[in-house]
Amino acid sequence: MSPATLLALGGVGLIVGFFSGLIGIGGGVLIVPFLYFFYGRPALSGVTMASDLLVTVAHATSLFVIVPTAVMGTFTYARARLVTWKVAFPVAAFSVVAAVIGATLAPSLPDALLSFAFGLFLIFNGIQLVGRKPQTDGHSLRTDWLVVAAVGIVVGLLSSILGVGGGIVAIPLLLYVVRVDVTHVAATSLAVVGLAALSGTLTYIVRGAGVAGRPAGSFGFVHIAAATPILVGSLIAVRWGAKANQRVNRVMLRRAFGAGFILLGLRFAWQYGVRLFGG
Repeated sequence: MSPATLLALGGVGLIVGFFSGLIGIGGGVLIVPFLYFFYGRPALSGVTMASDLLVTVAHATSLFVIVPTAVMGTFTYARARLVTWKVAFPVAAFSVVAAVIGATLAPSLPDALLSFAFGLFLIFNGIQLVGRKPQTDGHSLRTDWLVVAAVGIVVGLLSSILGVGGGIVAIPLLLYVVRVDVTHVAATSLAVVGLAALSGTLTYIVRGAGVAGRPAGSFGFVHIAAATPILVGSLIAVRWGAKANQRVNRVMLRRAFGAGFILLGLRFAWQYGVRLFGG
């Protein structure tokens, strides 16, 4: 890859790291679309692979970047005592198990319909966050096993079926179902994302070992050559995002979550709505 390509990858990493730290989304929703574009243009990227491996390599590489980025962001939040560990650990444990089930079910499910519905779900939650705050103040945190198990299962299933980072699924559920305070939700979400993504990354590495057609510089299905500059940029910027999160007041933070969800929801609804209704 050329120096310009490496710089572009590093720039993407900076953006991913900052927003991962700021709102706890993990970064996959930003990395994966970029890698689709990147790998789909071998003349521009200088990367060649078997066409049927493009999606798998993009998802595996994204998860690989997310793990240390999430760990770094979680560490920054943990020092400020913002991670609700009694929620993060059990939700992550159930999401890991559910992700395996989701990956098995995914090929037989109507992904366009699910993704379109998920986009509407994000838009609805975004409007709620922008318009009014979640009812967490004065309400006790819900940590009973039935609740955290349900949240973990939904996070794991939707993340694996839709191919998105667990954070954008986890945050609304942590806010509205578990009742994590808005000032703690990014930190708790990032901890869940890091623990769940580690399992996915290891699975991709093991399953991709020895598979023909992978791009040069791969470890299993993880394309280390592309992941490294993204990871470097992401690790640099994730602390900036986490620290910015701690300086933003609750109203602004809630609106930042809401605006992000609305934009992501519009993207999902448009992209998959065209497939469903565009003929």
